[in-house]
Amino acid sequence: MTFTLQFRLFIYLALGFIAATVIGTITHECGHIAVAKMLGYKTELHYASMSADYDEKIDEIDTYYEENKETLTTKKDSPEKEKLESLMIALQNDVTMVRWGGPIQTMLTGTIGFLLLWFNRRKIGNKLTLLQWVFVLLTFFWSRQIYNMLSGIIIYFKRGKWIINGDESRLSYHYNLPTETINIITALIATVFLVITVFKLIPKQQRLTFITAGIIGSTIGALFWLKYFGPVILQ
Repeated sequence: MTFTLQFRLFIYLALGFIAATVIGTITHECGHIAVAKMLGYKTELHYASMSADYDEKIDEIDTYYEENKETLTTKKDSPEKEKLESLMIALQNDVTMVRWGGPIQTMLTGTIGFLLLWFNRRKIGNKLTLLQWVFVLLTFFWSRQIYNMLSGIIIYFKRGKWIINGDESRLSYHYNLPTETINIITALIATVFLVITVFKLIPKQQRLTFITAGIIGSTIGALFWLKYFGPVILQ
């Protein structure tokens, strides 16, 4: 690696990472929303989360329970119990599909960015073009998976146990897997993509500038959106 910081490139990349952090956060939630709307739920976008109106299906389950309470509270198996279970499973499956929507959107975007960069790698010279930098920023949507894994590790050392917090850990729990299973798998895939991008595709004379801008830009972007402006614009 050439230890030279290119100031103008640093400014452009830092601004790019700020924008990518905000866009990545919003589009991740839009991934959840897209699946929820596909399943027929009303949704609402917040600055770092989304909500889906599951009340109608919950009310359906509650109503069915009240109407068949006498049968459902006995120890005997019955068609009513089977139907109640099927209603609950259907709701849980919907929740799980919505939960997959965000990570899939983020990882799909990152994969598209990486493939666009990879198939144009022979056009890369001593420096990347604007379009190639856009591909790099898209590829770094995968960095969310590494961040989630590192956050889980930090929480583990603080509390002495893995915490079910975030899409991946909740999905692992749903599938009866160890809490960090999906986090670990996706973080490993992300590491492969990002290592190839940084150390094979980005010219060595631009790597230090890129890494520095990435750390500073994404940190500023997270503070900008998650702490200051996001809660004001999208509560």
